[in-house]
Amino acid sequence: MNNRSFFLFLLSLVLASSVLANSTVTSVTAEQRWPFNGKVDIVYTLTSNQSDPVFRVAFYGQIGGSTITLNNLEGDGACGVTLGAGTKKITWDASVDYPNLDTSEAKFAVVALDVTSAANYLVLNLNDYTMSHSEVGPNVALDTCKTTEVWFKRINAGTCYQGSATDEIGREPTASNGEDKHQVTITKAFYLGVLECTEAHFDKINSETVSTCKVSRVQINMDDLRGTNYGKTWPNKIDYRVDTNSFFGRLRQKTGYGLTFDLPTEGQWELAARDKGDGTYHGDYVWNDGTPFQWEQGGTNAVDWSHLDVLAWHNDTRGQDHFGRPHEAGTKQPGLNGLYDMHGNVWDLCLDHHLQRLGTNPLTDPVGNRSLSAPYVVKGGSIYYNDPAGNCRIAMRMGKNVRNNNIGFRMAIH
Repeated sequence: MNNRSFFLFLLSLVLASSVLANSTVTSVTAEQRWPFNGKVDIVYTLTSNQSDPVFRVAFYGQIGGSTITLNNLEGDGACGVTLGAGTKKITWDASVDYPNLDTSEAKFAVVALDVTSAANYLVLNLNDYTMSHSEVGPNVALDTCKTTEVWFKRINAGTCYQGSATDEIGREPTASNGEDKHQVTITKAFYLGVLECTEAHFDKINSETVSTCKVSRVQINMDDLRGTNYGKTWPNKIDYRVDTNSFFGRLRQKTGYGLTFDLPTEGQWELAARDKGDGTYHGDYVWNDGTPFQWEQGGTNAVDWSHLDVLAWHNDTRGQDHFGRPHEAGTKQPGLNGLYDMHGNVWDLCLDHHLQRLGTNPLTDPVGNRSLSAPYVVKGGSIYYNDPAGNCRIAMRMGKNVRNNNIGFRMAIH
């Protein structure tokens, strides 16, 4: 290939005319590296009138009238989905797909479809690391969403209250885990795992090991998930960088770096837990299905666990003989916005270093404690034997930095 740019929409390669009718691609250029190392950089621009848009994208090539397949792609849209409008870049490694390719005539096409209104959920296929979208959530009775697929729910930008009222039952009274009530605004939509990461998800992404275990993954810490070098720079370098040999580093490589997979921040987690799915948010004194909680009958400092049994595995679940052990993800009822196990089962690890006090001032896109020696925030409570039902409240927060049997995580896409 010569050092030159090519641009062409290949109409004959489009499988559905509706794709072209809704295509939002402009300014496509393709240029080989020089000196040529087999890689071609394709730059394209996506436009949309949606806020925080989601695009389905596909890439095609042609040489002398013959179609060439672009398999080895890395960059924005490599997994078939990209988030946000603007200039994008993807790199094709021709030396892998066509090691003997020798031509001065190559043409490339980028086709995109704005699917924001239909992409209530994104689905990551762990067999080939491509992504699709869905208007409805997963069927949790099937194994696929707990083993070979990871489902993500769109959480729109919004403003809610984080923390709890001073008289909320079960409220953490100590200064070290202060639940100061304040307004928090998340300015950009994000996607959060419908389920906690399972053993099968973790093993497939981390080591390619085949597993069918649907239990929420535990015995992890931040070093495992983000690494011990770049992964420790949050929030002093707010660019979501992680180490390549970490869990999220491997996941980003396998999907072509096109999407930023990571943990949610504490603010994002709480916005999602309070999200009713209709643009409004839960306030104080309720579980995330909107049911009020109350004092345990006859008790003086305990949250009534009776309705929580419907939503969560927790240590007050009567008649169980396996307290302290994580359960299969998604076996309880979800909250109003379709997220499972936001209460109980295992604590959800968040991206933020733990702040002892949240404060009462309004915050926008909070990033937590800037002290890298502070433990990390965990949310949601667990089934662990010494976690009371009150620990499963939306506002409850603790600082943890150890591997144990009651700390897990759910994936997010920023």
